[in-house]
Amino acid sequence: MRSLIFSISSLLLSFVASSTAYDTIPGSSCLRSYSGMMESMNDLAQKYPDLMSIEDIGDSYLKNNEGRVDGNYIIPEGGYDIYAFVVTAGHRANKGKMLLTSGVHSRELAPPELLARYIEMLVYGYDEDADITWVLDHNEIHAVLYLNPDGRYMAENYPELLWRKNLNPNGGCQRSDSYGTDLNRNFDFMWSYRDGSSHDPCENDYHGRSPESEPESQALAEYARRIFPQGQRKSNPEGQKDEPFGEGNTGMYVDIHASGGYVYYPWGHEDSISPDDEALQALGRKMNYFNDYKLWAGGQEDFLYAASGDISDWMYAVMGVASMGLEIGDEWVPNCNEFENSVVPDNLRALLYAAKTSSSPFKDIKGPDVLNLSVKQTNGHIGLSAIASDSEMLNQIQGFPDFRTGDQNINSVKVYLDVHPDDYTSSDTMWTMQPTARRLELEDFSSATDKSKTCKSFPTKKKCKRAGGGDMCAWKISTKKCISAGNGSGVPSVSEQSGSNDCESFSRRSKCKKAFGGDICSWSSKDKMCTRITSNSTGNTGENNSGNDLFDSDEEDVELTIDAGSLTPGRHAMFVQATDSDGYEGPVTSVFLQGPSGRRRRRERRTRRPAGH
Repeated sequence: MRSLIFSISSLLLSFVASSTAYDTIPGSSCLRSYSGMMESMNDLAQKYPDLMSIEDIGDSYLKNNEGRVDGNYIIPEGGYDIYAFVVTAGHRANKGKMLLTSGVHSRELAPPELLARYIEMLVYGYDEDADITWVLDHNEIHAVLYLNPDGRYMAENYPELLWRKNLNPNGGCQRSDSYGTDLNRNFDFMWSYRDGSSHDPCENDYHGRSPESEPESQALAEYARRIFPQGQRKSNPEGQKDEPFGEGNTGMYVDIHASGGYVYYPWGHEDSISPDDEALQALGRKMNYFNDYKLWAGGQEDFLYAASGDISDWMYAVMGVASMGLEIGDEWVPNCNEFENSVVPDNLRALLYAAKTSSSPFKDIKGPDVLNLSVKQTNGHIGLSAIASDSEMLNQIQGFPDFRTGDQNINSVKVYLDVHPDDYTSSDTMWTMQPTARRLELEDFSSATDKSKTCKSFPTKKKCKRAGGGDMCAWKISTKKCISAGNGSGVPSVSEQSGSNDCESFSRRSKCKKAFGGDICSWSSKDKMCTRITSNSTGNTGENNSGNDLFDSDEEDVELTIDAGSLTPGRHAMFVQATDSDGYEGPVTSVFLQGPSGRRRRRERRTRRPAGH
């Protein structure tokens, strides 16, 4: 059966070409123009009304103001409606909500295309990909492709201006090429705070005359107030900004910008961590797992500059939702080869992962992840295998210390038949997966004359990090290559490890347990120390495993074999969820499989994408 990554990649290949059926912007074959995008989204909603709807959430500045001529630039009458595209399935009550925006800064032409690809992936992937199917059954995805459509007009018709802001000329700027308000500095949280925006109406980061002074800002703020629960908000967001929300809040927000390759999350208005940093940093780190972007947030070394009154801070502080943003690619108008082969697939996987946590993001993001889920059917049996890890997605950023939400052991990994864990009852079928021997890449480093060349033989991040049992090689994000871990990475070199077998040199549990290929060192939770296992050792490391003696680490290979004859004919969904020793349940990963008879039983639904689209 297909893994998550394989199935999504197949979906990407199936609809990437659809963007070329509509008008594109001059000089780019992969980015649809505003008119081409709106035509394609309207067509999609008409063909799949059971999955997608369109809502008018407000007006651009020009919608209610006259057109004009500003120097050499024609500003048309009529303006634009601002639309939200809503993708969901079924009629489940109390669905999670994910809100995404793009096109806030109009010269950044790539973000609306990426967000449109996300919408298309969800629509085309429903009933084809198991994860996409349950995400839409349990959540609503709300996407505002163009928050600043007036500015998009300027960016497409007068590209030499590199237009960023909206088209409201009432701030006082007398220059026909520099007026307008930066919508990402216009929101009512820490508005105009310190040096996070400009008071000069001709500057690119001008914050406007007052908080939410712009009709575009008002449209998004009112829409967010409508879809996210009022009961989870603070009465005085600025006065209570140092108080955590806790784990009961719901909702996810993502703002997509370009460029530079960053994942950002609160705080943005100043270089300090938010009171919910435990969850938000975990979210940022796990997004990095997919796209290798740097973390731009308070308290991180890649905090570039402050942005006050920005949307992501407002969504977190005022709406009480988990909030983050992406700075995609290297250019505002990207090279199409890079966009199609890197920006799109890496970030669509990241966005789908974020959607999985929309119902309980402050809690679910702290739980362990189920990776590499696969299914094999042989000789009348169905075998599931996976990796359950509390730390893998968190702790793979080179040079970053391990994060506290990944310190727990795996406690259990459960498989649910045809029912999502949130809907499970005692009458449903559930199995528990069992641990198996670790599948480590045991390359013979002792006989290799050039350890750096040996590390280079591992083409993927996961294989690189597990080479030789772990700690032998390091994955270099900038080049996406595997290098020897002794070259300034902070990890003991191969020669240092194999020469001494010094377990005490490993100061972290995950590194201790993987040292020298495993089964050499033991971690003591009581003493916070790594020591060598002696010959009379029972193998009990002293870890608190909440009564489950099957698992003893924060990462476990797990498997389950069931009798295929126990399943009814047709297609089934397997939902897998891991729980750590602190009781946190991680995001669900799922897969479709066939019961006896081999004939696929599908849901009654609309015809697939028409030919030629």
